[in-house]
Amino acid sequence: MISLVVACTMSFHWICEKLTSLFQLLAMSNKNFMCVTCMEPSSSLYQRYSEGVIRLSDCKNCGEVVDKYVEFETVLVVIDLIIHNISAYRHLIYNMKIQNQFRLAIIFLFCDAYDKWISGRAGIYNIYDLEWIFYKSLLQSTLEMCTYVGVVVLCDVMVHGISSKRIGLVSRGTVIGYYGNVAVVFSIIFRLSNEFSYRSVTQLFIFISHIQIQRTLFPNLSLAMNTAVVAIGVLLSMQSGALCRHLLEY
Repeated sequence: MISLVVACTMSFHWICEKLTSLFQLLAMSNKNFMCVTCMEPSSSLYQRYSEGVIRLSDCKNCGEVVDKYVEFETVLVVIDLIIHNISAYRHLIYNMKIQNQFRLAIIFLFCDAYDKWISGRAGIYNIYDLEWIFYKSLLQSTLEMCTYVGVVVLCDVMVHGISSKRIGLVSRGTVIGYYGNVAVVFSIIFRLSNEFSYRSVTQLFIFISHIQIQRTLFPNLSLAMNTAVVAIGVLLSMQSGALCRHLLEY
């Protein structure tokens, strides 16, 4: 029992470290900030008085600090993301700038593809067959992610019209919602890839992440509407993945 607790603790610590390293790819933007409490635009996050001395800016609308996460260690931001604190999502999407969007997307894709590959390799020992299964899994994961991002971007175009800047923001934010894919480490350590409970919890976690991202990107839409968009996107992505898998069987 003690060894199981230690293993779980080490796994959680590893995931926090990995997510921390991923989100350290982010750097402060210099304009278009948002209050993480009320979503009121702000011209600054803090005032710098001297080297190492800053004062966080207050929101003119709600009176709270614009972004409390400015002074947080990255691992604390990651923990708030894991517990789905919407303020952390707002900080990540609006008050930070992704320096390498493509790298994040690739990492999340490979994590999901590896998870699919583990499930699909049962009873197969030929190295060439295993390699082909991984390629199919990677293609399936890519198609699923692109389908979901496309649904959210289409929703944005319907709500806000066509804007390259807005589409870029929505695409980046939506990809971040897949950060739960790095939980594949649990399936590797505890051999959970075929466990229904593990897959259910993982998919539920990612689904809630997408809802929080959706609420952050579309604050004027109701919770029910945002949840419906996420549900439609997830269903269509699953259908596209199933179609891809079916076509590759021939």
